[in-house]
Amino acid sequence: MESTAAPARATTGEGREWFCLDVVNLVDTREEAAYTYAQVLDWVRDAGGLSPAVAAELASAAAGAPEDAADEVRRMVELLRAEFTVFHGLATAGRTDDAPLAAIQAVHAEALAHGRLQHSERGFDWTWEPDLRLPRWLVARSAIELVTGGPLGRVKVCASEDGCNYLFVDTSKNNSRRWCSMADCGNTAKARRLTEKRRASRVADR
Repeated sequence: MESTAAPARATTGEGREWFCLDVVNLVDTREEAAYTYAQVLDWVRDAGGLSPAVAAELASAAAGAPEDAADEVRRMVELLRAEFTVFHGLATAGRTDDAPLAAIQAVHAEALAHGRLQHSERGFDWTWEPDLRLPRWLVARSAIELVTGGPLGRVKVCASEDGCNYLFVDTSKNNSRRWCSMADCGNTAKARRLTEKRRASRVADR
């Protein structure tokens, strides 16, 4: 059995995996959208939470159980909305409501009830048999690890004025990062400030 418990990508630089934020950022928490189970697999695989082999196995299982897969998509979106509420609240107000946190905890408890401990490169880790619920379980596990042992003071919301709202863990030495991506929102903000500065300069010269 292949272990799927240890995501390949760590975004803190300290060996801990907070890939849940990368997945949360892919869902519009404000609007209803028709997502598919294939998209769910893409989200978690691309964030480093699932190996390509396990994702392919789950895709095959979903094709044979379309109703179960559709129900799992709905449950995943509900989880991601709860996670956005929790981490957005912590990042902007330093607190969060009990209900969304309890929703994440419930999924995490479900995951542990179906997992088992195995030897891994890190000593011991949780592993699961491939199951349509696995992507949701792994995202909840990542969120719980961030809440209980992660650098919550470094969880931030993108400061873009365009309503980006992406969540990220600030890994800069002085905790000064403001944007989800310097290449996107950061450069947009700098370009806007430069335009405003030039406009103000032209007005002052008249």
